[in-house]
Amino acid sequence: MIAQIVLSLLLGIVLVYAWVEYRRSPIVAALSWGVGLAGFYFVWMPSHATLVAEFFGIGRGADLVLYLWVCISLIVLLNLHLKLRTQHELITALARSIALANAAWSADQKHSPGATASLEENR
Repeated sequence: MIAQIVLSLLLGIVLVYAWVEYRRSPIVAALSWGVGLAGFYFVWMPSHATLVAEFFGIGRGADLVLYLWVCISLIVLLNLHLKLRTQHELITALARSIALANAAWSADQKHSPGATASLEENR
């Protein structure tokens, strides 16, 4: 009974998070809602988890939950990896464009007539 209450609290946090994040990412929120509600159902009806597991050829409901957890974790890990890779590519493009803009600005400053006078005054 204590485990069911603790798991229900954790699943409740998942549902609140999904509700808060709905505007930013509706697909992730919908999937989180589905997983959270299925989690509530199987936490309070564990015998039904066993029936679903047997339907898919898995011996116990706990094994089914573990397998699903591993699959969901791998999908989340892949998603995070792809987002991080995109962020790195964007940062590289941004750094490259800043470097090129600074190089062009520096070259323009060296070739302008007022720049050489101000450079000689600073020496």
